[in-house]
Amino acid sequence: MRKLSLVFVALLTVSAAFAQISTGEPHSSVIPRTGNRPQAGDFGFYLGASVTQIMDLVQLNNNAKFPNMTYWALPAMNIKYYFTDNIEGRIGFEFACQSETDKIKKDDYAYTNSYNRNFTRFLPGAAYHFNTNNILDVYVGAQIPIGFNVAENFTKVDDVSARVKENMFVIGAGIFGGLQVFVADLPFAIGLEIGYSGRATFSGGERTIFRNGSDKQVDVVLPDGTAATDIKSASHMAGTWGADAAITFSYYFHK
Repeated sequence: MRKLSLVFVALLTVSAAFAQISTGEPHSSVIPRTGNRPQAGDFGFYLGASVTQIMDLVQLNNNAKFPNMTYWALPAMNIKYYFTDNIEGRIGFEFACQSETDKIKKDDYAYTNSYNRNFTRFLPGAAYHFNTNNILDVYVGAQIPIGFNVAENFTKVDDVSARVKENMFVIGAGIFGGLQVFVADLPFAIGLEIGYSGRATFSGGERTIFRNGSDKQVDVVLPDGTAATDIKSASHMAGTWGADAAITFSYYFHK
C-alpha cells in the first residue's frame, strides 16, 4: 500500500511539472511575464550551426592542397528584437576564413605559395511567428545577405614574387522557415531553421603585383588570366543560389 502511495505521489509530481511547462508559468527571472515565450519589447540572441559550414569544414580538411591548411568559421549569429508578439526583426552575422601554405627551401632554391580567402556577411531580416504558445514556436521570414569576399594568392620564388588579390561585393535575398522548442520554463530555445537564398557577387577583377627584387609592376588581370590595362574591363558579376539548414540555440531577455 505504501509503495502504491509513493507511485501515486510521483505521478502527481511529474504531471504537475509538465503542466507548468505547457502553461508557461512565470518562474523565469529574465522574462517574468510569460515564463519563456518572448513578447513585444523582448530581445533574443541566436547561434546557428550551419550544415554548409560543417560540410565545408570536413571537405576542405579532407581535400587540402597543401600540408598546412586551416579553415574556421563562426556560427551564424543573430540579434533579434520583437516589435510585436508575432513580428521579429533581426540582424545576423557570418564569417569564415581559409588559409593554405606550401613552402620549399633548399640551399639554392626557395619557394613559397600561400592562398587565403575569407567572407563576411551581414543579414538584416524579419520573421513572423504563427502562434504564441510557450512550447512550440513556428515562423517564416526573409533576409538580405550583404557583405564581401576577399581572395589572395601569393607566390614567391627566390626574389621574384607575385601577389594576386580580388575583392568582391556580395548582395542577395533569401527566405527561411523554422521551428523552435522552448526548454522548460527557461528563456531558452533549441530549433531548426531552413533557408533558400540567391546572391550576386560583383568584382572589379584581380589585381596582381609583381616584384623582382626592388622592381615593382602592377597589372589588372581578368578572371581568365588575360591582362587588362583598363580596370573597368576586368569587372564581372556572378550569381549563386542554394539551400542551407542550421540547428539554432536562442536566449531571450528584456531590454
